[in-house]
Amino acid sequence: MKQQRGIALLTILMMVALATIVAAGIAKQQANTSENTAYVMRQNQSMLYAKSAEAFFAELLVNDAENAGQVDHLQENWAQPMPAFPVEGGTVAGVLQDESGKFNLNSLVSEEGVVNDKAKLWFEKILQRVGLPAELSQAVIDWQDEDDETSGPMGAELAYYRGLNNAALPPNAKFHSVEELKSVRGFEGAQYKLIAPYVSSLPSHETTVNINTAPAFLLATMDDRLDVNAVEQALQQKAAKFEHFENINDLWVMEPFAQVSTENREVLNSQLGVQSNYFKAQIEINLNERKRQFTSELVRKDKDVYVAFRSMAPF
Repeated sequence: MKQQRGIALLTILMMVALATIVAAGIAKQQANTSENTAYVMRQNQSMLYAKSAEAFFAELLVNDAENAGQVDHLQENWAQPMPAFPVEGGTVAGVLQDESGKFNLNSLVSEEGVVNDKAKLWFEKILQRVGLPAELSQAVIDWQDEDDETSGPMGAELAYYRGLNNAALPPNAKFHSVEELKSVRGFEGAQYKLIAPYVSSLPSHETTVNINTAPAFLLATMDDRLDVNAVEQALQQKAAKFEHFENINDLWVMEPFAQVSTENREVLNSQLGVQSNYFKAQIEINLNERKRQFTSELVRKDKDVYVAFRSMAPF
């Protein structure tokens, strides 16, 4: 009888232990499911808030096009940062950056595969100012032109990249992202960081750089005579007076830009403008003490704005 009671007690203890393990497993699974559900809900909520901010920026650009579309500058409403806006569980903030104030890598080669010599000349000036060889323009052109012949001694086509370990191959198409430049010969690592702030990858090759939103360094690359500090000071003085360039001629009559040679002006006139049509919205969502960042690339055309690209990668 004692032996049977011991076996019965042991059996009961095992059943209780098994029940406890099963219950703990169910509880953990429910907790994981609840946590996963909450995560998905937070992600969806963050995305909705980001799209709302995106729509807000798009409306600003539409309004600007309808009321002051001939000239774009940094004193306008669209260029002002969106302050942290309170929402349920956190805040939404963002800023709209003008991508038209940068040199467009895709302006180097036309849709027909013809090299734009004027764009190439300016790009080479930019390369030299940041401390890179001017001849690297050849590798950038080879990355997007359709043929498999190098543009020069610093060019690089399929054969070059196949000789590297784990290298991306040239798409023979326009740049879809500035970060593609990291894969181009001569722009690996630190070399890319030198030029990244001054270039863009706009979908059209027929673009102009907005002199009202371009950084002082980029404008200083137009001529070797231009000093970056002098250009920066001149632009700051103009902004302090709430003034902007109404046209390209306003630039050439202002010091120090009056020092730009006639030859360089002829090269640059077709590449400069005072309008912007390509923008990048950087949106930050703080929700339940967790930060999320979103990037939207906006294109303005015929007083309408559409989203060309979205990313959830941190910026």
